[in-house]
Amino acid sequence: MSDKEVKQEQAAEKVVTRYDRKMQRRKEEKEREQKRKKINTIIGAVLLVALVAFVVSFPIRAYLATHETYLTINGEDITKVEFDYNYNTVVSDYVNQYGSYLSMFGLDVSQDFSTQMYTDTLSWKDYFEEMTVDNMKRTKGLKAEADAAGFEFDTAEEISEFRSAVKDAAKEAKVSTKNYIKQIYGTYATVDAIAGYVAESARVNEYYKQVSEGMAATDEEIENYYQEHKTEYDSVDYFVESFLAELESEAPTDEEIEAAMNKACDLADAAVATLTETGEEKINVRNSSMETVLSDWLFAEDRKPGDTNVIEDADNNMYYAVHFTRRYLDETPTADLRVIMSQDIDGQAVLDEWAAGEATEDSFAELCNQYSADGGAVAEGGLLEDVTRDSVSSDVAEWVFADGRKAGDTTVITTEEGYTYVIYYVSQGDPEWKAEIADTLLSYAQTDYMDELAEKVVVEDKKGKLNYLKVQAEEEAEGSDDVSGGDADDVGEDSTGESDGEAGTQESSEAQ
Repeated sequence: MSDKEVKQEQAAEKVVTRYDRKMQRRKEEKEREQKRKKINTIIGAVLLVALVAFVVSFPIRAYLATHETYLTINGEDITKVEFDYNYNTVVSDYVNQYGSYLSMFGLDVSQDFSTQMYTDTLSWKDYFEEMTVDNMKRTKGLKAEADAAGFEFDTAEEISEFRSAVKDAAKEAKVSTKNYIKQIYGTYATVDAIAGYVAESARVNEYYKQVSEGMAATDEEIENYYQEHKTEYDSVDYFVESFLAELESEAPTDEEIEAAMNKACDLADAAVATLTETGEEKINVRNSSMETVLSDWLFAEDRKPGDTNVIEDADNNMYYAVHFTRRYLDETPTADLRVIMSQDIDGQAVLDEWAAGEATEDSFAELCNQYSADGGAVAEGGLLEDVTRDSVSSDVAEWVFADGRKAGDTTVITTEEGYTYVIYYVSQGDPEWKAEIADTLLSYAQTDYMDELAEKVVVEDKKGKLNYLKVQAEEEAEGSDDVSGGDADDVGEDSTGESDGEAGTQESSEAQ
């Protein structure tokens, strides 16, 4: 038995009497009284210092928040103000996107995020901080690329719009602009500081748009992708009729289900012969828009026009009678438009103003910038490219995709919801399938570019501000221990070869 164990056993065997407890309480009370006297002796001198410290503490905290390094990303020192701006933006975007589902996620936005767990080891605050850092890595990585390329972009307009928007929002909220900016972006945020971050984001976004233009897929790449993913983009025409097993009770036995399914199967068998006359005709249906039990058969490589089948859907207790007509690639074109959308304009008056002027596409684009409500024009000049029939309301689609539609055609459409659209038809675009694949390949290219860029970005958290990094370091260390089978006390470095004192330095790949 060790010395430590012997002492523990001896302590356990000692009997604590009532007298012992009484004497211990007296000793503790005497020590507390002596402490109170000592405090009273010096409180006069401390009181003034404490008062002064209270008065100046907020300015000190504000100075540290705006000047002290909170963490470092890509070699750039980040202040608490900048981090809070990005953090609050992430939270706001997340809440706006998932608002109706937050309670299902277990998140109460009225409570402290640090007290609510996202996983067993990370709080929601940790999760949002990790998202914030990931976003900032991409922003700072792009900024470095833009700097290296000598990219210049005048952000005066963006800053002006930001200041104006903040002023209007504060007025609507009936608070000062100063207080509003703090409520939205953090305790130490100022309009000037946030305007600087807005300017950086605008420049980075513009550079990213320029870089993305060079990522557009070629016709050959689009065709190759289609050949590899035909089932996703082809359409089929077919006839179908469904036969549901008629179950007489809410809790049928296996025998009753089998009998009912046999009857449904017989009905489906009988229907096959006349299916093109009695069945429902389905036209231009994509794989993703139908039940899997049907798509597996309809999109089989050996499927031929005129093929028929009876298909069981055991999960739903039913059978389908199916007649295959054809499979093809739908060449329905998209359209490029310029659109003015608003609830507050006389559409015909706007169109008359355009017709009375130069009546060109450029002059219509100018009116788009002038009359579209916020968010009405998704791009400068109200330009909408690769518009599909399903992406717009039925009344707009009816006009846009009418036979004989030509460049320069215009119209005014007012919907039942009260929105007025003034539309200028620019041109017919690529087929929907081609535009869809082009968007997919562009998205892949953009993701690869940003991931590769972020992998180069190093995050340094020397002051240990980010708890999720500590959790990740601990989990990596545990994983390393499990793999090596060694004693944790014998491990001096983590799996990346860094010493324990460098655990606050994070490569991009470690945060994702």
